Amino acid sequence: MKETLSIKSIFQIIKRHLLLLISTTVIGALTAGVALMFLITPMYEAKTQILVTQSVQDAGVNNLQTSEVQANIQLVNTYTALLTSPRILDDVAKNLGGNYTAGKLMGKITVGSQHNSQVINVSVQDEDQAQAALIANAVAESFAKITPDVMNVNNIDILAKADVAANPRPVSPSPVILIGGGAIGGMMIGFVIMIIRVVFNTKFKDETEVIDELGIPLLGNIAKIPETHGEGLK
Repeated sequence: MKETLSIKSIFQIIKRHLLLLISTTVIGALTAGVALMFLITPMYEAKTQILVTQSVQDAGVNNLQTSEVQANIQLVNTYTALLTSPRILDDVAKNLGGNYTAGKLMGKITVGSQHNSQVINVSVQDEDQAQAALIANAVAESFAKITPDVMNVNNIDILAKADVAANPRPVSPSPVILIGGGAIGGMMIGFVIMIIRVVFNTKFKDETEVIDELGIPLLGNIAKIPETHGEGLK
């Protein structure tokens, strides 16, 4: 019975503070929206793909064996590490006119490979999608130029170059996640304020709270005398 009353009282407390919770939720969402529009810089992404193929002298004519494919797939891990090495990034920075350092470029580049695939994906994020595409293509070109000398191979092809979309959309931040997170954060703040009010407020607002808290019947109440009546008697 006490558990039922406790759950009931919790819902009553939430009901009394519903306006507060709604207000803090809306304020949190609006704050996140303002931050999205004026404080957070949107980031755009450009991608290029590099294909690791079997060299002609190793493969023979139309005779690409499964073991050779597996060897190339294993080499993808080495190539992935090489893509973000100082040797490649220093060359990219030089080709881009010295506007970037190797460390700054590394923070913009993400390299990955598809499972059991000879394709390496290079993704670049930047405030300007055209600049992101320029960096991605520069990385692919430097990699295709330097890798044959470093690895003594001739099996690197640029499968797809990065291009600029007509109407690019930012990849981060996500408006839905940001505004939703702001709304949830605002609601949590509202709950904290509600709990503080309940814990530190020892006053009874009406007779129902007295009955619920003390568990005794209400015998009567004293009506509040309007102040205008008192003024008329003077």
